[in-house]
Amino acid sequence: MKVANTLKSFGERVQLSVFECWLSPAQLAQLKKLLRKKLELSQDSVRIYPIGGTVEVLGMGRVTDDPDFLIL
Repeated sequence: MKVANTLKSFGERVQLSVFECWLSPAQLAQLKKLLRKKLELSQDSVRIYPIGGTVEVLGMGRVTDDPDFLIL
């Protein structure tokens, strides 16, 4: 719940576990700093899919190996 509340303060919930956040680089850095404090990095996972950028995973999980993978 703490993670969801943090994400809601930066953007909109569009599905149960999906948030859209339009952030400046400084806002993204602030969000990541807050999430790292709230996540149990050995168990939890937040995926950041920047438009035109590189996917980043905070916590558990990995980015898929398929470089042609697109989210539309």
